[in-house]
Amino acid sequence: MATAPDSDVVTQLVAAGIGLVSGTNLWRGPERAAGTGVPAKSVFVLASGGYPPRPFLGPSSTDMRRSTVQITVRSDAQDFDGGQTLVRAVRNAIHKAAVAGYVDIRVRESEPNYLGQDEAARHLWTVNVEMEHEQ
Repeated sequence: MATAPDSDVVTQLVAAGIGLVSGTNLWRGPERAAGTGVPAKSVFVLASGGYPPRPFLGPSSTDMRRSTVQITVRSDAQDFDGGQTLVRAVRNAIHKAAVAGYVDIRVRESEPNYLGQDEAARHLWTVNVEMEHEQ
């Protein structure tokens, strides 16, 4: 089964019911500047590599892959508490999620990584996810 870890994380976050809508406040790809069409309080999902493929049960054309995805959460200006609530909801929605095509989905850290504030006083966090799948 072909998988696209970043797209699959976006789908899972939308389905989690935590107020994220793809193309509105949830984006696949790198962080986008806040402005027309992109609110300050947004979530960005980026495929970020992974570990080398491992052959699955001997010499077959199938490999086990452990892909990594980085989720970046940005708050509204001066809203640390609101951003922290959102990033924890994101972490909880993806850790151990049952997503078709994946054997295991795990968040790497117990707490989101706080990156500080940007030039507009918006707070930033990341959550790193490992997604094991056959391909």
